[in-house]
Amino acid sequence: MNRGAPSGHAFVITAPSGAGKTSLIDALMQRLPGLERGISYTTRAPGPGEVDGRDYRFVDKAEFTRLRDEGRLLEWAEVFDNFYGTERAQVEAAIEA
Repeated sequence: MNRGAPSGHAFVITAPSGAGKTSLIDALMQRLPGLERGISYTTRAPGPGEVDGRDYRFVDKAEFTRLRDEGRLLEWAEVFDNFYGTERAQVEAAIEA
């Protein structure tokens, strides 16, 4: 056993827009109540019914660039002129928990 190493697991669900990622995650979370949903950062505007901090963390491009340049994003991508990324600390905290 490697003491001090993370004890949890992270799962990445990725697919094109509209492929059903949210539906899959919702179903998994109902069946496995210990899962935590990661909230990605995005520079796009919120869609109808989307809530900041629940669906995404909506930020402007300057804030996103700052997070990226400080190394605070585990991964990031540009899609249709908008940025999306996952905060490193959020994933690490979930794995530790």
